Amino acid sequence: MIYLGKINLGLVSLLAIASLSSNPVPGWTQPSSLEIAELPPAPDTGTPSDGQKTPGGSRDPKEIGACKQTDKPLTALVPQKGNQGLTTAQNPVLWFYIPYNPKEVHSIEFSLHNRAETATVYRTSPQLTQTPGVIGIPVPANPEKSLKVNEPYHWYFQVNCDPQEKPENAVVLDGWVTRVEQSPKLRGVIWYDELTNRAKRYLSAPENPEVKKAWVEMLQAVGLAGVAQAPVVSP
Repeated sequence: MIYLGKINLGLVSLLAIASLSSNPVPGWTQPSSLEIAELPPAPDTGTPSDGQKTPGGSRDPKEIGACKQTDKPLTALVPQKGNQGLTTAQNPVLWFYIPYNPKEVHSIEFSLHNRAETATVYRTSPQLTQTPGVIGIPVPANPEKSLKVNEPYHWYFQVNCDPQEKPENAVVLDGWVTRVEQSPKLRGVIWYDELTNRAKRYLSAPENPEVKKAWVEMLQAVGLAGVAQAPVVSP
């Protein structure tokens, strides 16, 4: 299922980081002990009829519709196992690697829906930077768009390089995000919380080797080594 529409994107505000140096940043999970917290598998919605979705939120670079072939495919930054992630935030930030610049893309859209897909929680068209890289898409902080606890939400991310915007030529990713309450029973790293924390630090201090190492190792730990070295960019 593909959803169309355009709304301006507001990029997540950066955290102010004081005295980032070669010392490890407090509060980060050490990569050697990185364990991603999980819930039971998300509901199975089946494989899209166009066959364009692949596990882990990425696409075969040879199957790119009207978009040009790239070394790194359009990729959702989610653990490849289960194609979903958890958050404790009412309004989380979801992250994507986009290998195209604005001139190469005719339309781009992110949409978030309730579990039954009877309601659209949020829809937006991100603004791309001239440099391909990782972008964050925040769910706006207002009550109507806040995620409910223990409720899975289905997201879609669509890129179409076809000027005529034929649906069959779009690159489409989809996955799940669930808000949970922090609990001793929930073992491991809360994926979107930790990823957003590291991304903000990366944006604030991209030349800091410890900051970059923490970002890269987190992605590598969940099978996203292919895009781990890509820059985190800001519209």
